[in-house]
Formats: sequence, structure tokens, C-alpha cells
Amino acid sequence: MSAALASPALEQAAEWFALREQGWTDDEQYRWRAWLQADAGHADAWRRVESVWQSFAPLSAPAAATALDAAGRRRRQALRSLGGALGIGAVSLLGLHGLQAQRGLQTQRTVAGRTGHWRLIDGSQLWLNADSEVTIDIGSGRRALHLLRGELLLQTGHHPAFTGLPLTVYVPGARLRPMGTRFAVGREAQGSRLDVLEGVVRCLPMFGVALDVAAGGAVRIGPMGGLTTVAADPLRGDWQDGRLQVQDTPLVRVIDELARHHQGYLGCDPALAALKVTAVLPRLDSTQALHLLARALPIRVEQRWPWWTVVRPL
Repeated sequence: MSAALASPALEQAAEWFALREQGWTDDEQYRWRAWLQADAGHADAWRRVESVWQSFAPLSAPAAATALDAAGRRRRQALRSLGGALGIGAVSLLGLHGLQAQRGLQTQRTVAGRTGHWRLIDGSQLWLNADSEVTIDIGSGRRALHLLRGELLLQTGHHPAFTGLPLTVYVPGARLRPMGTRFAVGREAQGSRLDVLEGVVRCLPMFGVALDVAAGGAVRIGPMGGLTTVAADPLRGDWQDGRLQVQDTPLVRVIDELARHHQGYLGCDPALAALKVTAVLPRLDSTQALHLLARALPIRVEQRWPWWTVVRPL
């Protein structure tokens, strides 16, 4: 669950949620409704807390895990169908399921806390970040990857059998054509983000003009293909070895990166926004990373509930 500066609304929403789980009174429920309706931001905060709980609940309740997993599959299927209706590249994600059955396409996925590495038959090297999924369609005149979830890092290969056949990576709203390159692309809540580490990647949006993104460049891709140039992120593309190496990096940015692999919510008190970190941390073990940070910095890790963690000043 991605982190952010822990806003008062978000923390209050967590308080209300914990109260509800413990069994609130009619009066408390009435006051919660009044709070919820007082500001649109309160409703957004409440939805986010619900999302955190849904991601955490399966760890402590096997029956809930089964129900939530089924709901998650239905939700993913609906989202993929919607993606197909929007025309994601040349092949919709809905149509991709049919192609998987016809061609026996390969799907690789990782779980939370684990990354993966594969060498593809075209000579490319593929890494998947934790909790990610990609479908690989390479062979017999085809050379494509479909990022379904999470984040991938790709170093393009040059196998003679695939000379002249461009590689295409599909994300919602756009096709990516790497040209002898190394790059990272990740799905986000509202679209995707591309960071080019070497070479050039041509971004072909569903609507609008193509954009060539060179090494050191980055772009956000909206769900309908809108392109927005953004500053390069030095933490993208260095996660394949499981380390998080930072130098003079804002603590909130470090916490945000650790939160990608944290079960439940992980946030940072706004009072720590100016604090910077130089360290090498275990990226996939947020508990150990937080322990190391707490030993080196004037911070404390507060966990009021198992599913809600905030880093605060001492």
C-alpha cells in the first residue's frame, strides 16, 4: 500500500475504522456519519483505509482471505475487461485471456516481498517487482509483453531469430517500443509510469502524438494515453537485487518506497518531511528496514493497529 504524508483526515479515518471493528455504539456511528459528510476529503480517506484493511485482512483470517481473493479476481477481471473496451494497444487485455488459451502464453507473477528474474527467448532479461504480473507473448512472429499488475524492469535482447521484429510492452492507454534499452514501467492508481535508464523508449499513446523518451527521462501515462513528462526517479530500476540504496534522500520518499512492499498502511508524519537519509536498506523487508532507520535517525515507529504503521519524530 503506497505511503504518503499521514494527513489528519487519514489518521482520523483509521481511528473511526478501528472503532467500528471493535464494535461502535449508535452514538459513535452517528458521529462518524457526521464526520464523513463534513468534507469530501473525509470520504476519500475512509475509502483508502478500507482499501488498506482489505489488503491486510487475509493475513489474519483464512475465511476472509478466500472471500477477498474471490472478490479481487472479479475486480481484476472487470478492470481488464474495461481496459479492453478502452483499446489497450493493439490487443485488449480482455482478448489476451483468449489468446492465452490459444497460444499457451506464459504468465509470470510475483507475490508481496519477492521479486523475480527471467531470461526471455529473444535474449531480453525481465525482472518483476514484488506483487506484479506480466504476460509474455514471444515467438512465431510475435514479441510482446502485457503488464497486468505491478512493475517490470526490462533489458532488451538481440537474439538473431528476432532481428527486425520490434518488442512492444502494453500498458493501459499506450504501447511502449524500446529501442535497445533498459527501462522500468509500473502500473499506478491512475495510469502508469515509465522511467528510461538506457537507450530510448518510444511511447505510442492510444490518442495523441508519439513521444521518444531517452535515458534519464520519465513520463506518466494516463489510463486513456495522456502523456506527462516528469522528473526522473533515482529509485526506479534499482530494486532487482532487493536493496534500497539512498543518498541524501527525503525520509518520506524512502518510506513511500518501503510501503510498496509493506502489508497494510505505512506512512510518515509531516513533521519529518525535511529529514533526509543516506543508507542501504532491505527493500523487501519493511519491518527490518524500519528497525534500521529507527536506530540511526531521531524517529520512532508507531503501530497502533497491526494494519496501520506511521513513522513519527522522537
